[in-house]
Amino acid sequence: METAQMLLRAGGGLLAVLGTVWVLTRVVAARTGTAGSPQAARLRVVARASLGRHTSVVSVDAGDRVLVLGVGEHGVRLLAEQPALPEPEPVAEERVEVLDLALPTGAGTGAGTAAQTTGPAAPAAAVPGPRSPVAGSLVDPATWRAVVSVARERTVRR
Repeated sequence: METAQMLLRAGGGLLAVLGTVWVLTRVVAARTGTAGSPQAARLRVVARASLGRHTSVVSVDAGDRVLVLGVGEHGVRLLAEQPALPEPEPVAEERVEVLDLALPTGAGTGAGTAAQTTGPAAPAAAVPGPRSPVAGSLVDPATWRAVVSVARERTVRR
């Protein structure tokens, strides 16, 4: 009986602490305007390019407009503004005809049958050769050759 009472007290205390934290986060978010704000929901960073240590160019989607902003140590400047592009339409699937070249059973020669399939066109898959159990790992010599070639490429003076 005492352990059940102790568990109820601990659970009640935990619920009280979690409830207080939840209420405080809601109050702080309401005062700062960060949660549920219509403006905050409409702004989305599309791309960012760093130009230097403390400067960058940012593309921001602001509802029906796209803003290009310059961001630096001393503030943010509007560089360009243009209307947002419409959403692209989905691409329709291609119709692909697959030719079955298997010989009919019981016949020595004959033409294959044509089967029609609808769906996206798939590129022909290359037949992989035998794969080593260490391929791509640190003990694979091909991995080390690739690392050395990348290091050589990055250290070449141009």
